[in-house]
Amino acid sequence: MKRFLVVIPSYNEELNLPGVLRELLGLRLETDVLVVNDGSKDRTAAVASEFPVHVVSHPCNLGYGAALQTGFKYAVKQGYDYVLTLDADGQHNALDLIMIIKEIERGEADIVIGSRYIEALGYTSGPVKRLAVVFFRGLIRLFTKAKISDPTSGQRGFKRHVFQYYAGSGRFPQDFPDVDVLIHMLLRKYRIKEISATMRERKQGVSMHSGLKPIFYMIKMMLCIVLVLIRSKRESYKEAKAGVKA
Repeated sequence: MKRFLVVIPSYNEELNLPGVLRELLGLRLETDVLVVNDGSKDRTAAVASEFPVHVVSHPCNLGYGAALQTGFKYAVKQGYDYVLTLDADGQHNALDLIMIIKEIERGEADIVIGSRYIEALGYTSGPVKRLAVVFFRGLIRLFTKAKISDPTSGQRGFKRHVFQYYAGSGRFPQDFPDVDVLIHMLLRKYRIKEISATMRERKQGVSMHSGLKPIFYMIKMMLCIVLVLIRSKRESYKEAKAGVKA
């Protein structure tokens, strides 16, 4: 059984991806690496192919969530026990994956999140992004009673039963699977733990959360959360009904 797969969703990251892969592979972790090229218009796929990693490409840009789900499906098909996710923009420190691996192997959490806000490690986000994070923390606390300091972190670790569930059709958002998915995970009683992680400034390229995008993201995410709450109630009803029949 293969143990760990690092999934790196990538869209137009030919400038940042080489540094991410060099840093990750330089750690010599006992993991395989999958780069999911989400229909990039640049040389992202070609750059990834220069490294000893697996590469899967979408025919067009389907969204960050679709790229993650492709990674989940690949991990299920190939028989991995755990999936680790890492962004391709170079903002995550690959070294933090070591602690995520250790934490998830302890067996006390189903999902481990690398949080940039547990400790003051020098990273500062813009005022709009900070507002969004505080707002989403409040929503998570309101609907699940859980405290999540970094609800938009893309550096996470998942156990097989979690990523196997979200590999299923229609179970994962195609664009931004962040707060809505966390709320759904918590409502499904998955155990989530955060560890301190380092976040760096993006050196090249354009962030998908730059400018006023976080405002539109917040509005869209609120709508997604409403759908998640409705969906969770339907799932609970179906499971309860199935239990009665059993």
